[in-house]
Amino acid sequence: MTDDHGVALWNTRAATELEPTPWTLLLLVTALAAVLRTIGLDSGLWYDEIRTLLDSVRSPMARILVVFPGDNQHTFFSVLAHASISVFGDHPWSLRLPSMLLGTATIPVLFFFAREFVGRTEALLASLLLAVSYHHVWFSQSARGYAALALLTVLSSWLLLRGLRRRRTSDFLWYAVAAALGVYTHVTMVFLVASHAALCVLPLGLPFMHPDWRRRWALPVMGFVLAGVFSMLLYSPVLLAVNQLVVKEPSPMRGATPGWAVRELIKGLQIGFGGVIAVVVGAALFTAGAWSYLKQSRFLLGLFLLPGAITVAAAVALQRPVRPRFVLFLAGFALLIVVRGGLEIGRLLGARRARGEDVVTRPGVALVVAMALLSLVSLRVNYQYPKQDFLGALQFVESQKTPSERVLTAGPATYPYQVFFQRPTWQGIKTQADLDSARVGGGRVWVLYTLAAYIEHDAPDLMATLRTRCSVRQVFRGTVGGGDVTVCALPTD
Repeated sequence: MTDDHGVALWNTRAATELEPTPWTLLLLVTALAAVLRTIGLDSGLWYDEIRTLLDSVRSPMARILVVFPGDNQHTFFSVLAHASISVFGDHPWSLRLPSMLLGTATIPVLFFFAREFVGRTEALLASLLLAVSYHHVWFSQSARGYAALALLTVLSSWLLLRGLRRRRTSDFLWYAVAAALGVYTHVTMVFLVASHAALCVLPLGLPFMHPDWRRRWALPVMGFVLAGVFSMLLYSPVLLAVNQLVVKEPSPMRGATPGWAVRELIKGLQIGFGGVIAVVVGAALFTAGAWSYLKQSRFLLGLFLLPGAITVAAAVALQRPVRPRFVLFLAGFALLIVVRGGLEIGRLLGARRARGEDVVTRPGVALVVAMALLSLVSLRVNYQYPKQDFLGALQFVESQKTPSERVLTAGPATYPYQVFFQRPTWQGIKTQADLDSARVGGGRVWVLYTLAAYIEHDAPDLMATLRTRCSVRQVFRGTVGGGDVTVCALPTD
């Protein structure tokens, strides 16, 4: 691929740039994505959604724009969600509606992004795999900003490629808008923009090192600078608070360590791909696809992988929590690599060594479609359980306990029950001493807890007591990693 002035940018595997867009198939895949993201949209809220709703979305719009309540805030999403519940009423589905719509919109955007460097069949297969992706569906049904971030990541990357190829000012202006909205959703989008700037060295060369560097770099620099300016303007009312709460203060969720994140990522992949064997196969396809992209273009492979590496490294350096969802914004890129791996394996199985669009063979297409069907089947887990079943646990306890028995909540379960479900008499406990104090009066005590890893990290003695002495009465499953709500009872001393 070269720009209008003949500068080599990246290689393309499309047979021709003039291939017609398969609009019917693309619309069908997008419609499938919309249906899959609508089913179960009104299920119960999980912890982070409850915090988002109470800390931000229900506030007046003016307050959302000028108050930054903490690193749980995804401001651009909060603005959209506030507008949604103002129009449709305060319901779980209306709170999540912006994520559902933005998640669905990512499907066609990924297609057009991929068409910059692959043929239409490969681009459509990647869009299909994203449409049925367990993890992308899950976050498209979550009242958080991650689906928006995934869309804006693909959109800004597409605009960057268009801008480099066409050398048009409008592409870089829109790039700046998309990137700034991404930063306004989550500050980690800064690392995507930084990776874009660094990667432009590959096709454009280092500034000052080429006689034509001013012309080559003028528009990209404009896009990167404007992205920074727009981001600063959006954050200007809360800039000091963002610096204090996101950069300087330690995170209250200290249990989200890199090791924990890796374990949770592996668990999540097993759900999304249908088991350990499928994860191993997926890893092999990812490796094959990454190797193929490396041979095609170091720039493209860097575009896919560098943002994630920088994001995780920055989180570790800033001693911030590391969670698997921090790399969800790269879901579209990851699936492009997996699809390429599937097509490469299919090419070998089909004994085809042709280049370009001919690399898409029937065995390769069949392999990718099989992955899509497997992912589609895995969605039954997403629809079978809510993200966290706080309401089910509440109803169970209130149906079982006697009027004289006390109810305690441990760790992250305290805020939802005391504030969202308005059970102020359900005492929250953080330590073993709190538990001992609550049991002074004698009698049976009910305890509800969730996200045990956080309790374990902050109060291991309390968690040990809950596991060994608190008799489990019911476990209410949820699809959040470690988010099952456990109801147990401590007998009379």
